[in-house]
Amino acid sequence: MPLSFDTTYKDLDSKLYSGVKPKDIDNPEILVLNEDLCDDLGLDKEELNSQILSGQELLEEPIAQAYAGHQFGNYTMLGDGRAMLLGEHVYDGSRYDIQLKGSGRTPYSRRGDGNATVSSMLREYIYSYAMQNLNIKTSRSLAAIETEESVQRRRTEPGAILVRVMNSHIRYGTFQYVASQAPEELEEFTDYVIDRHYPHLNNKNGKYLDFFEEVMRSSIDMIVDWMRVGFVHGVMNTDNMSIDGETFDYGPCAFMNYYDEDTVFSSVDKRGRYSFGNQKSMLQWNLTRFAESLQPLFEESSYAFDELKAKLDDFDEMFDAKYYNMMSKKLGIKSDGEKEIINEFLDWLRESRADYTNTFLELENPGSFDDPVYSSGDFKDIQDKLSHIGLDKEVMKQTNPCYIPRNYLIEEALNDYLEKESLSKFKHLLNVLEHPYESKDANSQFQQPPPKEFDSGYTTYCNT
Repeated sequence: MPLSFDTTYKDLDSKLYSGVKPKDIDNPEILVLNEDLCDDLGLDKEELNSQILSGQELLEEPIAQAYAGHQFGNYTMLGDGRAMLLGEHVYDGSRYDIQLKGSGRTPYSRRGDGNATVSSMLREYIYSYAMQNLNIKTSRSLAAIETEESVQRRRTEPGAILVRVMNSHIRYGTFQYVASQAPEELEEFTDYVIDRHYPHLNNKNGKYLDFFEEVMRSSIDMIVDWMRVGFVHGVMNTDNMSIDGETFDYGPCAFMNYYDEDTVFSSVDKRGRYSFGNQKSMLQWNLTRFAESLQPLFEESSYAFDELKAKLDDFDEMFDAKYYNMMSKKLGIKSDGEKEIINEFLDWLRESRADYTNTFLELENPGSFDDPVYSSGDFKDIQDKLSHIGLDKEVMKQTNPCYIPRNYLIEEALNDYLEKESLSKFKHLLNVLEHPYESKDANSQFQQPPPKEFDSGYTTYCNT
């Protein structure tokens, strides 16, 4: 089956998007194709040639979406500056956005060139692949395609296009844009989003209030899942927050190795706004901005808007309940109300700065790692306390990954392609990350953190 498009976003007001055309590419080359995703989308991989995947053969006119957003706290008008929606693919009753990233300039590119480097697109491919297999709701990468052009960022690299798949690319920032630039469309647009993502809310009284709560819940689930595996998104601007709870826009992201809630890898996050430990508070801040964009829907009823504010007031309680439930599972605790031992364990992590991933594997199978930090009296004391109420291996195995995309391994794989045009390390890493909860060898390089000095100097970039 080829791509089957039915793009409902084009039925919305034309202020919300612009028609675009992907740049011309002479000889696009598919570097990697996600065959599992092809199957999930009902696509015949033999029909997905590089001309279709790079937007050279179009099934309909692509669009670039307009949106706004708070970037590091500053509000600005934005839009798809280097991305184009090829169309909404419909398969087996589900709808998927098929988007090209790095496909050229759009009306929203501002000073950008609309291009992307091969390393940044391969990076997003492997991160989204890992997150999918870590059981975290995420955008998915269908293909990475190299172009013959050269793209200048921190260094000159071959250009590339990523074919990205999501339930949709509607963001908190899309609502901010509609509320400020097309307020007369806010009710119709919100109804469209509800019908597409939360159809069970249709025909209910107070559906807009319920809609906000659903978005808040799905977003909390997403952030708690990030914290479960040590993921640092790095750029939690409101335009990078999915209305459907999908992780996307893998720019300056990375995984935390040694536990430190102040962990920041992004070159543009100078003050730690989006550090690992700040992701909860940033979600709450973003949700407040989202609520503000919905406020006109409640103007006829001050009582209803008071209810919306009350939902926001429930954030801390809702987040903490999900967070402690997640941490209980990581520690193999089946009972409720064990916050004291969880907090004691977190205090130990803060003090020891042990490897976040391997610590839970060590608790599950003592002696797995030859690290002095696990021989300390404090660790043994916590281990003993947990043995009476937790450390249930079956619970832990479903929650604690054996493998994450270690930052240094990602860099090795990308550099191997840039320097030798070899994807062998990249594909080997994909193979390991296909089943991240199944340990193959505790002493393999894929389960080992980097030297601490590597992490202290490691920096990631937006690559826009």
